[in-house]
Amino acid sequence: MAEPRSSLRWTAFGVGLVLALLGAAFLVWSISQHQEARDDLAAARAQLATRRADTSSDAAQLQQALDAVGTVREQLRAVDQGVVGVADLDQQDLDAVRGAVQSGLGGKLADYNTAVDQRAALDPRHDAALEQLRQQANAVITALS
Repeated sequence: MAEPRSSLRWTAFGVGLVLALLGAAFLVWSISQHQEARDDLAAARAQLATRRADTSSDAAQLQQALDAVGTVREQLRAVDQGVVGVADLDQQDLDAVRGAVQSGLGGKLADYNTAVDQRAALDPRHDAALEQLRQQANAVITALS
């Protein structure tokens, strides 16, 4: 009868040893997994810091671009107003020329002279408006460069 007890002890010892080895292997594996997770976390934090820096740089560049677009937009509004002003002067010039032609064809010398004088008076205003428009267009071109 001594043998079954001894055999049972050896079996229990073997099972205990196997469980201890499995426990040790699990411990080593879990430590390895924990270290990999820490490494992954450190890499993710470094990547996040890099992306935040990139995002901050991108945001600054975007703000600069938006500022430049805002400036160009304001300059284009000024150009638009200048174009409307020149168009109005052109229309007045055309009306004066038509009036002069109609008066000349109708033989109305006084009306003809008045229309010619009106048209001649428009020249300095028209030239000034064109110069201003040219400067505004140059400002837009410079801002876009």
